[in-house]
Amino acid sequence: MRKMNLHDGSTSFEGVIEVRGVLGAAVKTLGIRIVRGDWRVGEVVTKEADLVDELAVSRSVIREAFRILGAKGMIRSRTSDGTRVQPRAEWRLLDPDVMDWRIKAGDTESLLRDLLQVRLILEPGVAGHATSFATSIQRAAVDAAWANKVSILDKPGLTHEERRAQFISTDLEFHRALLSCANSELLDQLFSVIEAALGLLLDLQMKAKGYTTKMIGMDESHAMHEAVYVAFSKGDAEAAQAAMRILIQRAIEDAHAGFVLLKN
Repeated sequence: MRKMNLHDGSTSFEGVIEVRGVLGAAVKTLGIRIVRGDWRVGEVVTKEADLVDELAVSRSVIREAFRILGAKGMIRSRTSDGTRVQPRAEWRLLDPDVMDWRIKAGDTESLLRDLLQVRLILEPGVAGHATSFATSIQRAAVDAAWANKVSILDKPGLTHEERRAQFISTDLEFHRALLSCANSELLDQLFSVIEAALGLLLDLQMKAKGYTTKMIGMDESHAMHEAVYVAFSKGDAEAAQAAMRILIQRAIEDAHAGFVLLKN
């Protein structure tokens, strides 16, 4: 086996609950390998002694890494049966680390398809609920998020890359403001967990539209978001829900085109 030297390093995936140092690097390496399918479901993971040599770490590091991966539902260790990979249904798929490892292991399309289904199921209802029940403070927050999103269209002094990045961040801010109107801590935390993947999804949709640098096609996206906001402002919950459903359905169409790009 090839020997791997592990070093500290941060990840680009925001929200990851990072275990630092040699242990964190070992957990990340093994997590990515499990997602990638280096060991099939039910298969015994490489023995501790071999991993000690392969990763150049101590046996205690490997044991603690196994404990962390077990807590994430990815493996199960038994004295008489070894350490085996668990079925994906057992994995903590909303764990930020697991989401990050899926992306790094090339499982991006599967993750984003799941995410699109979650959005289609949840967000139209959230938009309708927010329209009906938002407080004055929450409405002000949605108004501010929308104003911030609109400002990116004509904000001077930005490079194409900066405008694109801010377009994505203000888009997420607008959706987050609507979701906050639900007054649900569970939904707030769910959005926080998947937010980085949402950013990746938006980036993919934009690439599918052709604006990898310049903001080609931005008007269409803006118009669909505006339909949601106008309905929200008028207090028309049914229209807000319908507009959000159209928005997410279009996102699904764009993402499917983007998946082709991932394969090329």
